[in-house]
Amino acid sequence: MSLQNSNSAWLKRGKQRAAVARVLRKPMTAAEICAAARAWAPRVQLRDVWFLMRQMTERGLASTLNERSNNGRLYALTDAGRRAAVAAFGTPIAPVPADLDWRLYAWVVRARIRKRVLLGLVQVEVRRPEGQTGSSIRKHIRQDYPVGLNPVLRAVRELESRKLITCVGVTRLRSCKLYRATAAGLAVARELER
Repeated sequence: MSLQNSNSAWLKRGKQRAAVARVLRKPMTAAEICAAARAWAPRVQLRDVWFLMRQMTERGLASTLNERSNNGRLYALTDAGRRAAVAAFGTPIAPVPADLDWRLYAWVVRARIRKRVLLGLVQVEVRRPEGQTGSSIRKHIRQDYPVGLNPVLRAVRELESRKLITCVGVTRLRSCKLYRATAAGLAVARELER
């Protein structure tokens, strides 16, 4: 039996292991993996995901993209892991983009509001490219996610400090800052939407 066949058989062997391998289609944190894997294995817990990811890393099927980070580690399948998952479950998996700053991506993913604000800004920016105020970003994301203005403004300041968004001007009437996503912010948002 070849190594790829043994890895694919190993992935199929346990219900939780198979669930984790099925949902790991893009870089994800352990909490995201756990939440997605519950569709396949309802009893999977976060500690199970940590254990399985450590096993998959030891076998060379998965890797950590932001190795130095203590919290918010991003896991992704390696080339061998993608081949084994395709052989086991038949669903092709795209390779991980190499040109993305994974520490920034993990930082955005760790906070739900930062993630929603960045995605909301990018989505609104497609329709109105002149820039968005914090209030207009809030109006857009409030359709799916109830949130106050203060958390949105705090997330905007945090995203601006990490250079994922930038201030491009102010409004005429009330002098509110207008924001747009930077190239790094757009790259992170594209990966989040994948």
